[in-house]
Amino acid sequence: MTAQDALKPYIDDIYTCNRTRCGFCREECPVYRVEGYETYSCRGKMLVARGLLEGTLQPDEEMARMADECLLCGYCAARCALHNVEIITALRETLAEAGFRAPKHQANAAQILAEGYLFPRTSAIRRKGTTPLYLGCLYQSKPAEVNTVLSVLDKAGLDPLIADEVCCGYVVEATGDSEGFARAQERLRQVYAPYADQEILTLCPTCTITLRDKYGLRVKPAIVAVAERLGDLRLEPVAMTATYHDPCHLGRMLGVFEEPRQIIRALGINLVEMEHNRTFSTCCGGGGGVTAVNPKLSAEIAKNRIRDALAVGAETVITVCPTCTPTLLRGAGRLANEVDKFVDVLDLWQLLDKALGA
Repeated sequence: MTAQDALKPYIDDIYTCNRTRCGFCREECPVYRVEGYETYSCRGKMLVARGLLEGTLQPDEEMARMADECLLCGYCAARCALHNVEIITALRETLAEAGFRAPKHQANAAQILAEGYLFPRTSAIRRKGTTPLYLGCLYQSKPAEVNTVLSVLDKAGLDPLIADEVCCGYVVEATGDSEGFARAQERLRQVYAPYADQEILTLCPTCTITLRDKYGLRVKPAIVAVAERLGDLRLEPVAMTATYHDPCHLGRMLGVFEEPRQIIRALGINLVEMEHNRTFSTCCGGGGGVTAVNPKLSAEIAKNRIRDALAVGAETVITVCPTCTPTLLRGAGRLANEVDKFVDVLDLWQLLDKALGA
């Protein structure tokens, strides 16, 4: 594969960015905010893509490191009319094809393709029910968290069914292996075929958007299904002042902004908004495989997000994503060593389960 194969479909976008150089994407890019180098912004990556297209640049390790340290969070796309995330993914594919792919990304993709899941688990979680619930790799490795979610769904009158499932393959595609992703897709379609015509509840925002956009399945975030039943639920009030962190895939890419906030307000929580919220929320630092290749960068991005919460006087950050919660919690712990104040990070499912009682 040549650079033109992956990048050529986006040539108009790449040249549009190069010619306008507006920079709307740059200043609030979570990675640029830490790194401070133009190349780490979307605008800088567009210049690299042009160099590959024109042959003035050749793939190398430094270029691959720059591409790997992108969150694929879509913040740049929210500020722009171009297909930024798709272009950066194509850039990663081009570099991977040239032999420049992070060993950790290679190992993760190989794990998914060989075993059908990314994260280690003691045993597959199953449950009889009527409404398919797709857990995804991360939740399959967290049975305690799954039990909390199931408790809430039961109390909300939903009857989730957890069947055989394999990884959606997002990590394989996002780290540059389009052929491997095609194999992952084929396997999921075979395994999940009995439920392909039904509406599927989902927990992981990344799995949700992958199943919707790459597989064409009818999906609904389970937290939305709960919000639709709020009027039938009796909730014990929770006394706290908190802010809500919009996960990139759930909010910016799936458009789920208000339902989590409706639940938070129904819990009696004093909700304060960070400067960057809803469409312009900034990433927790756990997106795009960055945690795997540069955990220090991921932690610095998470610390900046906690700083956003501190700036509005929030005692707690609430979110609803299995990646955001632990990533932000690590950032909060590290930042506490610097500012002598700890901002707690809580999962909305955990709060709901407590508020719904026995």
